[in-house]
Amino acid sequence: MRNIYYEIWVDAIIWEKNTNGKRRNWKPYTLIPISLFQGINILTICFWCHIPLFINIHIFKPIDGFLSYSISGLIPFITLNYFIIFYKQRYEILIEKYKYHNGKLYLWYFLFSIGGFIIPIVVGKIFEAL
Repeated sequence: MRNIYYEIWVDAIIWEKNTNGKRRNWKPYTLIPISLFQGINILTICFWCHIPLFINIHIFKPIDGFLSYSISGLIPFITLNYFIIFYKQRYEILIEKYKYHNGKLYLWYFLFSIGGFIIPIVVGKIFEAL
């Protein structure tokens, strides 16, 4: 399981560096999306198992959900991923060790993360309507 984690990271890093690395800083453009997908995956698991995940924040109604998700599902993954992948340029060692899949592994991880969240909701709504 650890290898697929690093392979997804290497695929995302190299893909982002190749496609947009000359125009912008590629590090936040890999760190934030993968951390977001990991947060969505945890949210999906908690949703399926009926486990409360979010910290209730009551500041301003329109941003409560965003702040709640950021504190519960995004910031922990950003911090963890930073120290596992980017701290002291560890990604350079990983790039040498793991194979690049032309962004396909990164794309599949995105599709799996979003699909795993949306598909059960859509199927549930369909059966609820029947």
